Amino acid sequence: MLAPDKLKEKFKKVSKENWLFRTFLKGQEPDELDRLVNEMHKELFSKMDCVACSNCCKTIVPVLKNDDILRIANHLELSADEFKKNYLKEMDGKWVIGARPCPFLKKQGCEIYDYRPENCKEYPYTHKNEIVFRLINLVENCEVCPIVFEIFERLKKIYKDEFKEYKRQMVASNIIRPWKS
Repeated sequence: MLAPDKLKEKFKKVSKENWLFRTFLKGQEPDELDRLVNEMHKELFSKMDCVACSNCCKTIVPVLKNDDILRIANHLELSADEFKKNYLKEMDGKWVIGARPCPFLKKQGCEIYDYRPENCKEYPYTHKNEIVFRLINLVENCEVCPIVFEIFERLKKIYKDEFKEYKRQMVASNIIRPWKS
């Protein structure tokens, strides 16, 4: 698996292909895609220490639900209003962590790990079904999460021949221009 500090550089090299691959995946059998991604999720997460990576904590701004706010505020011995004032900002009518990297990310990991927001617990959502409806997020998360990047690279190998033919058809139809992978 790719080291977290190499991710951005490697993502730039495959970004264009990943966006096309996303379009290709939308045409695949959704249940099979879910099965493949869910299996890779289990395998890869069993091998990686997410806390050691923490790329998501450095770059993504999670949305907090009211339950998250109350749980974390209680843990920090703050009122919900104090917690919001000190750590959150309102964005499009939703509460989000107000700084990047996350203010709870320390050298030893997340200070509120056992109380962290649901969005943090669920990230990168590769354990859930209906992957086909979250492909835009997955492509974007390839730049953040080594596991998502690895899942995409493995899917490209699984669908190698079909994707190659798909690219050929897109070039032949003048929908895309050829490029080197």
